[in-house]
Amino acid sequence: MRLKRWVKHRLNSLAHLLGQELVARKAVYEWQRDLPEGPIWNRCQLAEEALNYLRPDNPRLVDLTRRYASCDSDVITPATWTSDHVRAEDLTYFRGDNAWVWQVRGMGLNTLEYALTYYYLKSMDRLGLFSKLTEDESFGNFTVPIDGRKVSRDLLDSVGEIDFLDRHLAIGSTKGIRILDIGAGYGRLGNRMVNALSGVERYICTDAFAASTFVCEYYLRTRAAERAVVVPLDEIEAALEGSPVDLAINVHSFSECRPAAIEWWVRLLSRHGVKQLMIVPNYLHGGGEFLRTNAGEDFLPILERHGYRTILKEPKYLDPVVQQYGIEPTWRHLLELRG
Repeated sequence: MRLKRWVKHRLNSLAHLLGQELVARKAVYEWQRDLPEGPIWNRCQLAEEALNYLRPDNPRLVDLTRRYASCDSDVITPATWTSDHVRAEDLTYFRGDNAWVWQVRGMGLNTLEYALTYYYLKSMDRLGLFSKLTEDESFGNFTVPIDGRKVSRDLLDSVGEIDFLDRHLAIGSTKGIRILDIGAGYGRLGNRMVNALSGVERYICTDAFAASTFVCEYYLRTRAAERAVVVPLDEIEAALEGSPVDLAINVHSFSECRPAAIEWWVRLLSRHGVKQLMIVPNYLHGGGEFLRTNAGEDFLPILERHGYRTILKEPKYLDPVVQQYGIEPTWRHLLELRG
């Protein structure tokens, strides 16, 4: 017994030097034992048509990549989304745990946190979003069975974001609202928004990364989300001239951009008189309470330079316990164009 304690002490000392902690297997949950460290996906069955279309050599993606390469270098020079940031498998299983949405790796992405987040959001679901929106494992998405339904981070984040916008801008009761989603990824929020809110007249998804535009086009087409449209980067100026928008949304995207790219987008919004802007920064650097890039650069001065002023910001979860332990407990910021 004495030898066992000595060995345990020595192993713990070595583990601490490596920033690790030795814990008995019986003291941890099953999902804590083999945590994924890189992109993975739920190996769902895909239709042959999807497998043939969602490929790096698809002519549509090749064309978008060529067109984006000729856009302003300020907006297309990446900080995070380089050409190797998305793999071929990520295109096919674009709703898996990858660059677009982390789902099962990292702190706060496990069964307990999913359940805590779900029941918290359900307790304040004034719009009945959970009764309007469903979920599945399509395109590699991970779901957790909770309360007799399938729950995903896609669903939970979308419900929370729609609720935030309704509490502060009444989008649930506003008719004819037009929205621009900058850095829309595969279009998860656009799909949710038009399915949940009949008052959304037009939801524009755009992105400075060609692969995002490519999968977003495909996803919204498969979901038949007709009021959600995808506008390629080189067409966004003309789209805003022809159809002004009321609200712009940026979820986790500006945090992954260079300041020059953020300025490019904010200048565009200001020039077209987009009145409201919601930003959700990444959790890094202050837990999302401040508008900073992943590199720690404060981009609030850029917004203010182009006329945007913060009118409110609040934690993603208003309950302090959920904010500590819920999924990606960042903050949400609402800004308004003044003067």
